[in-house]
Amino acid sequence: MSKTTQILVAGAANVDIIGFPDEKLVMHDANTGSMEIVTGGVGRNIAHNLSLLDFEVYLATLFGDDPLSKYLVKACNRDGIHIPDSLLIKNQKVSSFIAVLDETNDLAVGISAMEIFSEENCLKLVNNILASRNPGYFVVETNLTAGALKELVKKFKGKRFVLDTVSGKKAARAKDILGDLYILKTNLLEAEVLSGMKVKNEEDLKKIMRYFLNKGVKKVFITLGKNGVIYGEGDYINKQPSIASKVVNTIGAGDAFVAGLIYADNLGLSLDEMAACGMAAAAITVQTKKTVNPELSAEKLKEIMAHAQ
Repeated sequence: MSKTTQILVAGAANVDIIGFPDEKLVMHDANTGSMEIVTGGVGRNIAHNLSLLDFEVYLATLFGDDPLSKYLVKACNRDGIHIPDSLLIKNQKVSSFIAVLDETNDLAVGISAMEIFSEENCLKLVNNILASRNPGYFVVETNLTAGALKELVKKFKGKRFVLDTVSGKKAARAKDILGDLYILKTNLLEAEVLSGMKVKNEEDLKKIMRYFLNKGVKKVFITLGKNGVIYGEGDYINKQPSIASKVVNTIGAGDAFVAGLIYADNLGLSLDEMAACGMAAAAITVQTKKTVNPELSAEKLKEIMAHAQ
């Protein structure tokens, strides 16, 4: 794919510190293991993945004036992510995320320190994004405040908005923009928070899908961890199993999933193919300790999808 489709991503850029235990994780104790310090943040990760898939990507995020912010700026430039719509906030530290994985390399607990993404700063960021931008897709995520999300969809009314709900705690911030979404990507916990519904069985899964579709979301994808993904559009709802992969680190898998969805949609592929592409991107990402696998490519996606069939 040539870099003809421009994508604007508005969201967080973090420095992530990830801990990997040597053995079974023991809570309330000091565990031995290893650490990785990597570039992260949902918005930045999605932007990086899209750049690897050969899109022209612009990231609107907030940087502080500390050394780690400078590290992130350099990383964006290195990774082909354009940042003229981003803001530098003086006397602020960059947002950061500390994660501790369990013995299966899945997230056991995480702490986000994201004071820089205050309501005031998020609204400044929205105002800083050029109104003349005309992206093929506008990706947003709930590290932005509810007020900022509403201002974004108002400012860029009619654009193809793609939303990642980030976490259960933050998912509810997107309640007022559901009707403006082209693609919603969420996991089951986040979907329950966003809808106010509880899922106890397969029928409940379908009900929660219909809730989002009835709210006006065009295409809905709810990831179910090892149980795959359920997705829908219009009256159509389907489910696919997960793609087997050697798991080194699950952080960033959902961000890659979003990039895979956009890649497939931009090619005009079916909803089933979009889901398969998203899962293939996630399967590639979990094979590295980094939050983005630099080996992600269109060719690699096709290879994984073909092998999974």
